[in-house]
Amino acid sequence: MTIPNSADGSIGRDSVTALASLYAAERTEVQNILQHSLSLVSIFVAYSTVIGAVWATRPDTVPHSLLPIVPLPALMVMSWHSQLNSRVYAHNQGIFVLEQRLLDKIPSIKSPTRLWIGHTSGRLVNEIPILLKEKRYAMAAASIITYGGFVAIALSLTIASVVVPIFINRDWQVLAGAMAVVYVVVWSLLVASYRSTFKVNLAKMDEWVLSAHDAFPELFKTKHGYEETS
Repeated sequence: MTIPNSADGSIGRDSVTALASLYAAERTEVQNILQHSLSLVSIFVAYSTVIGAVWATRPDTVPHSLLPIVPLPALMVMSWHSQLNSRVYAHNQGIFVLEQRLLDKIPSIKSPTRLWIGHTSGRLVNEIPILLKEKRYAMAAASIITYGGFVAIALSLTIASVVVPIFINRDWQVLAGAMAVVYVVVWSLLVASYRSTFKVNLAKMDEWVLSAHDAFPELFKTKHGYEETS
């Protein structure tokens, strides 16, 4: 039997089980997304390494017509990675709410300890905006190197794919010039995408879901469309 909520918002034993199940599902989803993200990073590193090695050691084997589009796969991976980051941030909002509701049943764990138990503990030691805000530069170094290296490799490929055809090979210059414009737009969008990820919070999620519910009510049904009969 489910114990009803009391006036102060406390939860019964059956509700704790439900919350724990939701929490486990959210954590599993985040882990799956992170594994997918690591696979993308592996693809990115492998592609960049092969292209860089061939370009540096055997440049004549690379068709000049393909040079202006060399960065496209890397930029597509970065775009996909940005989407996965946004999904992780969105799920983390739900995880935080569920963790706090579950911790309500353990009164011996007080603030600020209860604020860092769970997924928040990881964010406190590897999330760049938090580390820079708190001036923990030594801890921020690893995250900056990781993401900075990711960006540096893709940016180097992008610049080289435009500079080499125009100023060194002096062929396919029109294509390289057109792709340069495309890359400026793509990089601007990628920067905006990653920056917007860091702004995902509980207030934003509430705002977005209410707006989406009003615009697409069929996608956010709160009740199933059938009734069970005895």
